[in-house]
Amino acid sequence: MSLLDRIAALPSALPSAREPVRLLQAAERVKHRFGDRHPVKPEALDALIARFTLALARWDWAGITEGQTAQIVRAWAARIAPLPAELEAFLRRELRRCTRVTLLGSLCDGFLAGWAVNHSLTVEVGQIIQERAAWLPKAWQAIFRSVPELFDAVAGALTFGRWLAAQADPYRAALGKGVSAPHGPGFMVQVHAAWLATLPEPTDEPAARRMLAWLCPAGAAVLDGDRAVQVVQRLLSPWQDRMPSTGLRTLLLNALTETYGDPRRDNPQFWAQVGEDGRRVVLRWLAGQRMEAFLDVVSRAEERIDGGDQWPARRRFWMGLYEEGRIDEAWPSFGTDAQAITDQLARTTGDSAHSSYGRQLTRRNTSLLIMRIGQNVIVEGSHNFRVHVFRQDARGCPRLYESQYDVDAFILPDHHPDARRHIGDWMSWVRARIR
Repeated sequence: MSLLDRIAALPSALPSAREPVRLLQAAERVKHRFGDRHPVKPEALDALIARFTLALARWDWAGITEGQTAQIVRAWAARIAPLPAELEAFLRRELRRCTRVTLLGSLCDGFLAGWAVNHSLTVEVGQIIQERAAWLPKAWQAIFRSVPELFDAVAGALTFGRWLAAQADPYRAALGKGVSAPHGPGFMVQVHAAWLATLPEPTDEPAARRMLAWLCPAGAAVLDGDRAVQVVQRLLSPWQDRMPSTGLRTLLLNALTETYGDPRRDNPQFWAQVGEDGRRVVLRWLAGQRMEAFLDVVSRAEERIDGGDQWPARRRFWMGLYEEGRIDEAWPSFGTDAQAITDQLARTTGDSAHSSYGRQLTRRNTSLLIMRIGQNVIVEGSHNFRVHVFRQDARGCPRLYESQYDVDAFILPDHHPDARRHIGDWMSWVRARIR
């Protein structure tokens, strides 16, 4: 038998050695945590494409490595850089004959990243992958068996997204299917859109938790960019003109502010994309949180003096207005005694509502709750402070979210029509001024 006959008789793929199971499992965990291959920077990729094109023209492959070829293959399949026609034709021809695991793995990675509905390249690369199925990396073979929707360029993402919408923890469900980057590009962008469109309105805790499990999955990076904005908008949209239950409100407020920050001072670009309607909802929820914290603190501060008897009725009134949806924003300012109480509560409870407040500069025992109701700013205060009602644009009106306040800078004189002691039917007086 000649040497050529012997070569021809060899199997097209060598049998693999016994798999190191623990090593493969560890590699898969790393892949799930950090994702798969990452493309080179655009400028480096452009240089690599030019170099590869020249090597093809001269048929001189000196210095071209398999790793560099894998980058070209991934870039082509992912549609992240234009390739000369002759280079594309070369890749098509060679990949249909390829048995190199590294190159086929890059092809699969690019296929997932560049997947687009009914796109001709998505269809073509999917066909090549199916033709080379026996030579694919085993991890990719498992993914394609688990997610055959990848080969349906018409309805695959829609089908998988609808399936994902039925899962209590969609992020973990996607991982369980072998998708190492559920928040990744390409196919998963289309899946995300189908998932979000399929979900019912998040008006109860199970529906909200399902969406939060995708938005900020435990032990994984949070969703960001446009897709995160879309989910946050959807979570907030039912509550433009009504209040969720206390439990649901607390769940959403804590999750969103811990993940994307307080819209009053954090992550302004993100909250601007969410839009004024959504931002207003979060500010209203934060107002309730701050009001509860203020009322708890001043009740404790004043119970040493008069037993705090005046505050139960005030709490019912102000929180009643809040639950009616009347109070848009609120911000506390504490005197020295109350500062010590709220700082202690912040340490013992970990509740951020106790750690953010303005400090009172001139009146040691006076604490203020500054609220915005439409175009009015209402100031409630401790130690017989009169209720003040300002027009938001009035001279001397205190502004919300300041770090320091001087009561004497805006307190109205006795008998002023826009200030009222807590005697008689003062609650009706307040309501009449905030209509």
